[in-house]
Amino acid sequence: MDMTPIRAFDLPDTSPAELDALPVEVLHNLVHEAESHARQASTMLGILHGVLARRYAAGINDTGTHHRREGDYHIAITVPKNVSWDQAALGKAIETIKGWGEDPAEYVETKLTVSETRYKAWPKTIRDLFEPARTVRQGKPKIEIALAADKQEAA
Repeated sequence: MDMTPIRAFDLPDTSPAELDALPVEVLHNLVHEAESHARQASTMLGILHGVLARRYAAGINDTGTHHRREGDYHIAITVPKNVSWDQAALGKAIETIKGWGEDPAEYVETKLTVSETRYKAWPKTIRDLFEPARTVRQGKPKIEIALAADKQEAA
């Protein structure tokens, strides 16, 4: 094996046999070096995500996928929907449905969560009954950048 000190960036080009033969102190140093690079990469990605969010997601108040175009690039900003339900309010709504002679299982899952797809399909009177239990929060935007021509070919 070459006596030149190995660096973390050399790992992908180093054979398993060479890596297996490294002294424990070298492995220890490589782990720390790689962890340091991972922390730095995480920081850099966080900074870049902040730039992208300020540049492309600022002012977006709706969940879903939003599209922007900048020069030759297509930017897709996906803002997920995070819905939560107040358990006590759901319990009261279920009791009201039972009082109407209806089966709450038609509208509510046993664990007292509500499928957003099912909720959207309910009649207005049922939705109004459950609305006080529903909370909608935006998720973290996911931003993808690709050449617009590549994006169109994939579609």
